[in-house]
Amino acid sequence: MGQLEEIMQKSSELGKSIAHTTIYQDYKKAEYDLLHNSEARKLIENLQKMKQEHHGKQMAGIELSKEEQKAMEDMENLCIKDPQVLLTNNANTKFQEFMEQISAKIKEGIKSVDK
Repeated sequence: MGQLEEIMQKSSELGKSIAHTTIYQDYKKAEYDLLHNSEARKLIENLQKMKQEHHGKQMAGIELSKEEQKAMEDMENLCIKDPQVLLTNNANTKFQEFMEQISAKIKEGIKSVDK
């Protein structure tokens, strides 16, 4: 097996190991539960739609009004008050932090060879 194939195999094994962690399993369950909770899902869809509209305006050089900024804050607060949305957000944050730690360890390994 060549060096690149070995790296790809180890990457696949790492992915499988990640998938067996409680952090990943909690993240996937929270996502599933969110998708099957129509009220929470609707809140997130509305927030995403509002964010896309605001992003489009900003990309076009149109400044958001105070009312639009306030509406965004209100929508974000409404979303976070929903228990399922909060649970999903927390699980996503933990998983992303975990992945950042893994990436940092990979970079650490690379730097140790570069010395």
